[in-house]
Amino acid sequence: MLPILGWSQSYVGTVSNYPIHLEFSSYPHDNASSSGELEGYYFYDSKLISIPLRGRYNDESITLIDGYYFSPDRVSDADEVFQLTKKGNQLIGHLTLKEETYNVILTETDEEPLEEFRNPKLTFIKDSIVNYKDKQLVWFHEKYSKLPLFRLGNGFSKEQRTVFNPILDAIHLEDAKDNLDCNSWFEISYDINLVDSKFISYLKYYSVYCGGAHPSHGNVAYNFNLETLEVIEKIESLFPKVDFFQKLKTKYANAEADLQEECETFVDDSYWQYKTWNLTPEGVLLIPSYPHALTPCEENYFLNYSELTKA
Repeated sequence: MLPILGWSQSYVGTVSNYPIHLEFSSYPHDNASSSGELEGYYFYDSKLISIPLRGRYNDESITLIDGYYFSPDRVSDADEVFQLTKKGNQLIGHLTLKEETYNVILTETDEEPLEEFRNPKLTFIKDSIVNYKDKQLVWFHEKYSKLPLFRLGNGFSKEQRTVFNPILDAIHLEDAKDNLDCNSWFEISYDINLVDSKFISYLKYYSVYCGGAHPSHGNVAYNFNLETLEVIEKIESLFPKVDFFQKLKTKYANAEADLQEECETFVDDSYWQYKTWNLTPEGVLLIPSYPHALTPCEENYFLNYSELTKA
């Protein structure tokens, strides 16, 4: 465990001839100590992918290794090792990448590496257009993270594009930043379930590992009402008289015996309080929400529109 109190410092400079930004927080062992723990990241200006660093300092000597954990016996096995000496407002030393060693010169900066340098450089690049009858979704990817997402194109009104494209910009930007911060396994895919004159509904599936004990898997639903120009949060706002849990329990009662015992999908409605949902041309797709350890229980269920109108 690191002490609560610490201080942060950012640096800009080079590894050999490659420009980088580096930032770390320092946690002294005690108030009078000249030694302590370090935690931070660095990125190459050409790639903008944050590489996590952990390490220690003692007087003016600094050791940082790549990854989320640091111990002295890991230094010789680490893929990336910074050995630096603080001289005034500079850090001077070398970076060992496996069997190669590169000179490092870094200078203190007041620039915030992520917010002021990296994030303004993130750029959306147009890829392709997909037609849904008379409407177009225009696909882009972010230059550095490579993550894709669409925007509303021809066939949508000016008002619809004005409202929803900035929302999609923000979603895309946050995913790109998360990906660049992860520097590990970060996968996103999409199911576009409905595009018509009234709604756009799509699901984002993610599979992410950015350190820690376990990866994260899950889904996020987005539902846009093109008539009211609103993001729809709850399916009940469209079908206020429907008890979705009871409808699903009745329809899938026979399937309950085939489910894993720990899933208990229809024992009560606890796993349906924060359900994911999407509209489709034929009905509503619904997915229960489970705690992290039980995400394999999250299967898709479906109610067609005629089932929703039955008493």
